[in-house]
Amino acid sequence: MIIAFGVVYWLAGIGMGWGLQAGNAVVNPDLSGFATAIYFSFVTALSIGYGDVVPLGALRILAVIEGIAGLLIFGCVISKLVSRRQEELMEEIQRTTFDDRLDRVRTNLHLVFSDLGAVQQLQAEQGVLPEQVLRRLESTVRVFRGELQTIHDLLYRSSVEPDEETLESLLANLVICLQSLAEKNGSRPSGDGQSVTLDAGLRSISNLAKEICGECVPRVYAPALKVSMDQIRELARRIA
Repeated sequence: MIIAFGVVYWLAGIGMGWGLQAGNAVVNPDLSGFATAIYFSFVTALSIGYGDVVPLGALRILAVIEGIAGLLIFGCVISKLVSRRQEELMEEIQRTTFDDRLDRVRTNLHLVFSDLGAVQQLQAEQGVLPEQVLRRLESTVRVFRGELQTIHDLLYRSSVEPDEETLESLLANLVICLQSLAEKNGSRPSGDGQSVTLDAGLRSISNLAKEICGECVPRVYAPALKVSMDQIRELARRIA
């Protein structure tokens, strides 16, 4: 753009007899004048404006247009550089947040398994669960339902795909928790079956887990992962 405008300034001096003025003298339409025209074009596009060379006549309008174009191009370049850096930072933040979320899922699934084991032990000792323990079981089921929803979204709608080792760990933990929940639900005596919240949580867990299977998820995973997904679906039927 700078060179094109410089050529126009120079040609205006040749064809029209006026173009640029340096000091009190008109710039000659020769090679020296061409160098001066390119210099003026650079100064104008960069909005430096020394004032040692000025346009004459209608070229003043052209110089204004070049100055505006230079500012717009400079702004676009800076905006592109900044936006690219922002995209890199956002991707880094998203990845860090994503990894932290996966760590929390694994931790919460471990806690769910521990709580279910403790509830099973109390149930074996006392038969009917006390009200306080039943409330704890309801809370555990709600936490489990939330982590199951996270894994479900990870398999179906996540824009970031974890590595297979991480996903294998999550699915293995999920299978263990579902097995414990299925055993707990299968041996639940009638005395603790009055909790509407617990029954609703179990139905929600069953419905979510039924949608996880080797052939259901949209992505292609390793055979070992598909086996775990099929186990999850089978356990969901047992819970139902």
